[in-house]
Amino acid sequence: MSEKREVGGGEVVSQWQDRALWVEVLVAVAVVIGLYGLIPYNFGFESKARSVFEMLQRFWTDPSTVDWHHGMIVPLISIGLILHRAKELEKIAIRPCGWGVGLVVAALGLYWVGYKIDITIVGFLSLQMMIGGLILWLLGWEMMKALAFPYAFLMFAYPFYFLDTIVAFPLRGLMCQMSQIFLNLVGVDTLRVGTALVSAPDYAKGLAQGQRFALDVATPCSGIRSLFALMMVSALYAHLSLEKTWQKWTLFLLSPALAVLGNFARMVMLTVGTIFLGSAVAIGTEEHPTTFHMAAGFFVFIVALGGMVGVSRCLQSIGARKEKAK
Repeated sequence: MSEKREVGGGEVVSQWQDRALWVEVLVAVAVVIGLYGLIPYNFGFESKARSVFEMLQRFWTDPSTVDWHHGMIVPLISIGLILHRAKELEKIAIRPCGWGVGLVVAALGLYWVGYKIDITIVGFLSLQMMIGGLILWLLGWEMMKALAFPYAFLMFAYPFYFLDTIVAFPLRGLMCQMSQIFLNLVGVDTLRVGTALVSAPDYAKGLAQGQRFALDVATPCSGIRSLFALMMVSALYAHLSLEKTWQKWTLFLLSPALAVLGNFARMVMLTVGTIFLGSAVAIGTEEHPTTFHMAAGFFVFIVALGGMVGVSRCLQSIGARKEKAK
């Protein structure tokens, strides 16, 4: 049952009808909007400082930051998850917790540090900490635990752009190595030249190295673009479809491998397309990729999402067998 209290005249009202609580919530929202949405915070590589929210909006919509466009739907998903459990959340007692004050103060300190050193990601982390601190301060531990997944899911909204350089190059090498091994196994003689795959020379047929096909695994083709989006989808799918915590974590931790599998299938598809259709039809140029090239990009998600559903069913089957064995 949701907590209720008596007001003047003996009338019993829900805790969510407390006007003082809503005033506090509105003040908290106004503080967040003012601090993160109105104050110029970070210059980045520009001459004009932008607020934290403006920087988020830019990463979500700018064509040059397409790796992070999925972030724009994350807040909507988190809100949807909360609304979906609205009746359940009404039953949780609101008991404000003083520890939230400490988190709010820490978020303000982090905000100041990020402002002084002009690093955007620090502002994003401050925003996440501020939201958590306000939930804990105004609503308490029980509500914080109930909102743990929607709150943690918000992390997918932030562009951790520094990971591009850390993760992308190893992924390029991995894509090259996997594709080269597979193509050689199925009889397509392939050489690796740096981060490119080229056909081996065939002197009997008068074909020089790279004459049949030559594919450069550029950064967008490394899998970096699909990796973070697929991790987001797998976290949401695991939360909604699986019951046990170990099942959810297993599926989520396997999501990078599923992204790699999807991009491997894409590389094979592009190689085969180049052999039979030619580079002009299968690849095009970086500025103007062909329809076949674009279709191969969607193929990544078909393979990865199919793998995600398959892994989920396997985990459910394992869980069911464990339950029967008890």
